[in-house]
Amino acid sequence: MSEKAPLVSVVVTTFNRCEMLAQTINSILEQTFSDFELIVVDNMSEDGTCEYINGIKDGRIRFFRNHNHGVIAKNRNYGIRKAGGIYIAFCDDDDLWVKNKLDVQVAMMKNNQDYVMCYSQAESFLDHKTIKKTMIRRTVKKSHFISLLQGNFIPNSSVLIKRDIFQQLGYLNESSELREDYEMWLRVTRNFLIVGTKQVLIKYRIHGSNSAGSRVAETGRAIRTLRSLIHPLRIPVYLYLPNLLIQYLKLLFYKIMAVHRSVWG
Repeated sequence: MSEKAPLVSVVVTTFNRCEMLAQTINSILEQTFSDFELIVVDNMSEDGTCEYINGIKDGRIRFFRNHNHGVIAKNRNYGIRKAGGIYIAFCDDDDLWVKNKLDVQVAMMKNNQDYVMCYSQAESFLDHKTIKKTMIRRTVKKSHFISLLQGNFIPNSSVLIKRDIFQQLGYLNESSELREDYEMWLRVTRNFLIVGTKQVLIKYRIHGSNSAGSRVAETGRAIRTLRSLIHPLRIPVYLYLPNLLIQYLKLLFYKIMAVHRSVWG
């Protein structure tokens, strides 16, 4: 890292996705905002990821290899601890950033000192085809915390957050039973203000490991996540009970859909 710390530290965790990772990294390095470092934490990939990263001639890249034993949060936390920026930005190794993402979000944070985190709208795509031009349907009217009780709607790859929040609230939860990003956003919004933008600043890739078939498992993890925070965050019964019911209904719906697809293809 250079003597002057960058304003933003971008953390990308990866495992055996060299081809998609290359597209992700290109979308980050092509940002119109340039005051950032790119921290890539690789879970000991065996598909040429190491050779690919080491072949990139860009001084902003810092490459690390670390076993996470199947828990992505471990390597996200590893990257956060290596970061030197005032802000942390996350990007999954299969997603893409719009070129002005960091420009827009850094300006948002500088212009709104009360906010500790911002996120954006997202577009989903499969191969070269757009699936949904806007993925986030929920409109937050008052409290992000209350809105998040119904389920996570904040794309991880869209987040820009102040690094010192992790020092104040702790790092991402490393339990494989929970959704670490959802758990973190709940803790953040219980204590601080965040802001979103309707601009599409990321492109979320649809593929086998994040398709509808995985929603049953992810919704189950979301339910466990919310239940794990009821007492630590002192969530009153009138807030968590109806929202837990909503999430259980989602789980039932996804299970029915999964059975329907397995029967009818």
